[in-house]
Amino acid sequence: MKLVLCEGKDDKAVVEGLCIHASIGGLVVEEYDGRDNLERVVSSLPVRPEFTRRQVDSLAILIDAEADGNASFQKLQNAIRQGFDVVIPGAGVFVGESPRIAGFVVCDGTGRGMVEDLCLKSVNDRADYKCVEEYFECLCKNTERKDYHSKAKFKAWMASQTAFDYRVGLAAAKGYIPWGSDAFNKLREFLGNV
Repeated sequence: MKLVLCEGKDDKAVVEGLCIHASIGGLVVEEYDGRDNLERVVSSLPVRPEFTRRQVDSLAILIDAEADGNASFQKLQNAIRQGFDVVIPGAGVFVGESPRIAGFVVCDGTGRGMVEDLCLKSVNDRADYKCVEEYFECLCKNTERKDYHSKAKFKAWMASQTAFDYRVGLAAAKGYIPWGSDAFNKLREFLGNV
C-alpha cells in the first residue's frame, strides 16, 4: 500500500486529479482534516492494522506552506518524528523502509502558499485570470485591505467560469484545472516517487 495524506478535501481532489492525468496509480489518498490535526493523525498511524501488518510500503504526507514553508516543514518533521521515530532530512526525501516516509510542503515557489496557489499558477496565462488579478489589484488600491488570500482569488476565478463551482475539489473533478501545467511539476514528481 502507498498512502498519501493531505490536509483536506480540496488537496485530496487535486492529488487524485493530478495522479489520474499523470497515470500515477496505486496510491491511497486520505485527508487528515487540517493542519491542526496533523500530529494526532500521524501519531495514530503506527497502530492502524495496515501498519501493524507491515502492508504499507510508503507514506507521503502533504502540508500547505501557508505563510511560512519552513515552519510548515518543521511541523511535518515533528509529526513524523513523534509518530514513527524517524527524522526526514528535507521535503520530498524518503527515509526508512516499510514504510518509506516523506513529507512534502505545497508552495508556490516562494516558500509560501497552498494548493490553491498551484491551481491559480496553472491558469495564470489565461485572459480570464488576468481579469481576476486586475480585480484584486483594484480592491487593494481602493480599500484598506492590501492582500487577499489565495482561496478568495481561486473562488473569484471559478466564479468567472461557465459552469462554476467555488470549491477546488469540484473544479478539479470537473476539469477546470490544467493538470499538465508546469505549476504541478514538483508535486507530480513527488507523487510519482511515492
